[in-house]
This record gives sequence, structure tokens and C-alpha cells, in this order.
Amino acid sequence: MSQRGAYGERLRSTFHLKSAPVFVTQTLRKTEIAATYIRCDIENNGLTAPIPREDAFLITLQVRDCPLHDMWIDGRPVETAYLAAGTTCIYDLRRGPIANSISPFESVHFYLPRAALDGIAEIEGGPKVDDIDHNPGVGVDDAVTRGLGLALLPAFKSGDEANCLFVDHVTVATAAHFIQAYGGKPASVRSDDRLAAWQEARIKEILSANLDGQVSVSSLAAECGLPVPRFTRAFQHSTGTPPHRWLLRRRIDKALDLLRRPRSTVAEVAVACGFVDEAHLRRAFSRMTGSSPEVLRHTGGRRSPLNS
Repeated sequence: MSQRGAYGERLRSTFHLKSAPVFVTQTLRKTEIAATYIRCDIENNGLTAPIPREDAFLITLQVRDCPLHDMWIDGRPVETAYLAAGTTCIYDLRRGPIANSISPFESVHFYLPRAALDGIAEIEGGPKVDDIDHNPGVGVDDAVTRGLGLALLPAFKSGDEANCLFVDHVTVATAAHFIQAYGGKPASVRSDDRLAAWQEARIKEILSANLDGQVSVSSLAAECGLPVPRFTRAFQHSTGTPPHRWLLRRRIDKALDLLRRPRSTVAEVAVACGFVDEAHLRRAFSRMTGSSPEVLRHTGGRRSPLNS
């Protein structure tokens, strides 16, 4: 199937790179938002190929310092500055941005088509995003985008451990933040927005049956008959945690149960609980419990981290 948006393969060819890992999230109105990781370790990589104009934004987080670069918008040169690691640049793809890559670069690009942004804004009661008063050659300090973009780096760099729920959560959160921060006024948030009891039970059932995490937020939202942004907010208000975090806790809880069985090896438990391998399980255990599978096995796993 041919790709139409400025993400993945199109960004790879735009920057003349060998690879550009991408995560794509399906949203409402049959639109896609995406996050692409690109990296170039050589100097003077040259002009980017023109990106076909479209009604979309590209939100770019600089992962490393980019001291030197040139930029053209609508065919005209614009001011550029030293882009420090953590800087966010916003590109309006209706204006045909072209860059000259002088310094090596590393960045995460969030592709946000206007149709997806308008759909989220309509559901959330927020403003629609139109023109952005921003020069992408200079960038802006956006702490939220920085945190979200950096949170995806481990998923890009160890793709086998990427959790669809987590990736979807980050990309949708980036789109929602972009609307709130650059649309003119904050979106409304309903603190009482919760899942119905049957919805919460059904989603937990689906997550428990898919411990490998290969289930999308959009499919869970559809199961509840809700748009993605409203579903993720309602799930967190109902359970106190986002879906990907709840799933990780469920994995750990099941692992604790299996570790009580002396004949199960740690590697076998890891596979049974949806982890890529034993090392993946050990990292998750350390983050969630501060201990190792062996220690928890010997203590009988009395301290379960799952409280739902």
C-alpha cells in the first residue's frame, strides 16, 4: 500500500538516509499520525528532497545538537540558529520546507495531518490549529514535546520491545498537546470522564489476553465506542494509569504468579507473560519492583505491584 504522508519511507528518502524507523497510529476520520526516527552521522548531507505539500504539520524534536543548517520556506531562506538537543521545530507542510543538512543530526518527527488534529480538537472541545507563528529554523523550547519524544527513543532503538499501546499513547498525547499549546486556547478536560463498568471490564479482558502488547489503542477505543483521546483519558481516570502502564503491571503480576511454580524458568516466564526475552523481563522487574525475579520467587511474590 502506498504511503501518502511525510513519515517513514518518505522522510527516509527526503533526508537521503538508509533507514527511518516509524510507528503509525490510526486515529479517527480514517487518518494516521506517525512518529519517525532519523539519524545522520555525517556532515554536509546536503539539501533535503522536496516534501509534497499537504495540509499537515511535522513536529520535530532535536535529539542531539545541530549547530549548522540552512532552511527555506516557500522557496525563501529563513533565519536559522543553533538547534540544541531538546529543541522543538514545527514545520507547516503547506509551505514546502527544505533544509540543508550541514551538521550531523538526530531527531524524532511527529507527523500530524490537519484532519486528525481537527477531529481531536472537535472531540476535546479545543481550538483548531491553523497558522503557527514559528520559525522552524530557530525552534522553540517545548518541555512537553521534549518529554514525549524522548520517551519514544527506547522503542525506536529496540523495536522488538516496542509496545503498541505505549507508542499510540505517546503519539496521541503529542497531537493533543500540539492543539492545546498552539491552537490558541486550552482544550477542555472533563475530570469526571470515566469508562462504564462494562467498558473497563472488557478492556482489561482484552489487555490480559494480549500480554505481548500487540493491540492498538484505536482498537480498544473502538471496542468501547469512543474516540481515541476520550478513551485514553477515561481509562486513566477509571484505573489511575494509562493502558500501556496497566498492561505492564498485568504482565508483572502474571510473572509473579508463574514464578511461584518452581519448575518454570525465568526465560519461560518471560515468554508466557509477553516479554521479548528474559532480559526484557528483568529490566521490567527492576523498574516496577526494584528487585529481581529470583528474589521475588524466594519471597513468594508477596508484594504484587498491581493494585487494580
